[in-house]
Amino acid sequence: NGATEDGRSKLKSPSATLSTAEVISVVISGLAMAAHFGDGVMRAPDLAASLAGAIVKDPVHDRVVWQEYLETVVRERDEWQEFYRACRELA
Repeated sequence: NGATEDGRSKLKSPSATLSTAEVISVVISGLAMAAHFGDGVMRAPDLAASLAGAIVKDPVHDRVVWQEYLETVVRERDEWQEFYRACRELA
């Protein structure tokens, strides 16, 4: 619905939604990164690049939406800090 879980912030939506195939591709890519370049356990950095690539389809509009989501939602969640750092390193 374009709002944070607590309802305090309204979020912009990306230009397109992720298809089931894109979600599967993000996970498979993360697993491949973990298997070939990591210790075999999928971690936040393994997902960050492919997830950002799947979300940011329009390089102008969607990049702003993705950055806003990272700063408004992800940064505020203690258990998501590794994912937040991984995404920020890519930005």
